[in-house]
Amino acid sequence: MDKKYSILYVDDEESNLRIFRTSFKRYYKVYTAPSGEEGLKILDENKVDLILTDQKMPEMTGVEFLKNVIPKHPDPFRLIVTGFSDTESIVEAINECGIYQYVTKPWKNEEMRFVIDKALEAYQMNMDNKKLLDDLRDANEGLERKVSERTHELNKKNEKIRHSINYAKRIQNAILPSIDDIKKKLPESFVLYKPKDVISGDFYWFGEVDGKDIFGAFDCTGHGVPGAFMTLIGNDLINLITFVHKETDPARILSRLHTEVVNQLRQDKTQNQDGMDVSICVVDRATNTLEFAGAKNTLVYLQNGELKEIKGDKFPIGGTKGYESREFAKHKIELDGKGQFYMFSDGYIDQFGGAEGRKFMRKQLKEVIQKIHDMPMEDQKTILDQTIVNWMGEKETQIDDIVMIGFQA
Repeated sequence: MDKKYSILYVDDEESNLRIFRTSFKRYYKVYTAPSGEEGLKILDENKVDLILTDQKMPEMTGVEFLKNVIPKHPDPFRLIVTGFSDTESIVEAINECGIYQYVTKPWKNEEMRFVIDKALEAYQMNMDNKKLLDDLRDANEGLERKVSERTHELNKKNEKIRHSINYAKRIQNAILPSIDDIKKKLPESFVLYKPKDVISGDFYWFGEVDGKDIFGAFDCTGHGVPGAFMTLIGNDLINLITFVHKETDPARILSRLHTEVVNQLRQDKTQNQDGMDVSICVVDRATNTLEFAGAKNTLVYLQNGELKEIKGDKFPIGGTKGYESREFAKHKIELDGKGQFYMFSDGYIDQFGGAEGRKFMRKQLKEVIQKIHDMPMEDQKTILDQTIVNWMGEKETQIDDIVMIGFQA
C-alpha cells in the first residue's frame, strides 16, 4: 500500500504489544495501548484507520472497548483478537460491534498482515464510497437550489455540479473491476459498458473466491445519480457476501443480496421498493462447471453452435411486496472450454430505433449473438456496440444504461 495507515492495537499483555510494534511498525503507523481506557485516549487524540483489540482484558473487555469506541469513532474498521474457544465473544463482537473479522491467538505475522491489509482495503473503499455519496448528495441538493437563482448564478453552479459528477464518475469507475484483471482469468471475454448519463445505474462485478471465478451483471433502479446510489450499495454488498462471507453459490448470493438490500434500505418500514436485476455466473475450473442464478435477468449461451437461454427468476433483488426473503433457482452447465456465455441488462434490448422506432428486443439480440459467437470476444464487443449505435441512428437517444458481459469457458 502506498499510504501508511494508522493502526491501534489494544492488549493488556505488554509482550504482545511489543511484538506487534516490532513486527508491523515498518508497514503501518502503530499505536498501542495496554487497556481500553488508554485506547480511547489515543483515539481522541489521533486519526486511526484500523483498530485491533484483545478480547480478554481485566478492566474492560475487547467487546466493551469497541462498544465505547463506536459512538465517537464509527469510521475505523475493527478486528478482535481472541482464542479459538471464545466463540460467545466473537458472536457478540459481530452482532454488536460490527467487526470486520476476528484473529485467533497466537497469530502468525504473515497471516496477520494479510488480514490487516484486506481490512484496510475494505476501509479505504468504504471511505471512498462515503465521499462519493457526499458528492452525489451535494450535486442533487445543488440542482434543487439552482431553480430559484438568477441565470448567471445558475450557470456557475451548474458548472460546479458537472465537475462534481465527473469526479463521482471517476470514483464509480474506480470501484469497477479492471478489465485487465478479468482478462488474466478469462482471456476470451469482454465487457460492454455504456452509461446513459455521466454516472450509471448498471455495473459489472468480477471476483475470484476459493478458486472460483464469479461474474455479475447488475441493473439497479434508475440511472444517473439515483442509479449510482444503488450501485454503491450493490457493490458493497456483493463484496461483503463473497469476499468476507466466502459465499460462492450463485443462488445463495442472490438470496443474501436481497435480504441485505431490504435491510439496508429499511424497506419493511419505509415502503421503498428500489432494488436491482442481477445475473450471477460462477465458473469452477476444478469441476469444469458453470453455475448460474438470475434475478429477472437471463443467461444466453452457445455450446457446439447451439444457442440456449436460461431465464432468471421473475422477482428482483430488493422491494418487499410480500417477499421478505427470496429463494432463487440455481442452474449448472458442464463446460467444454469452447462455450460462449452472455449476461446483459435490459438497456440493450429495450433501446428504441430502427426504421419504425421499435425496441431492439431479445430475439434480435440472440440472432446477432448466433452470427458472431465464434469470433474473438473483442470483435464481438465491437460488433454489438456498433449494432446498437446503428439501431438508434440519428433520431433516437439512449434511454437506459447498458451493460453486457461475454466470455468463453
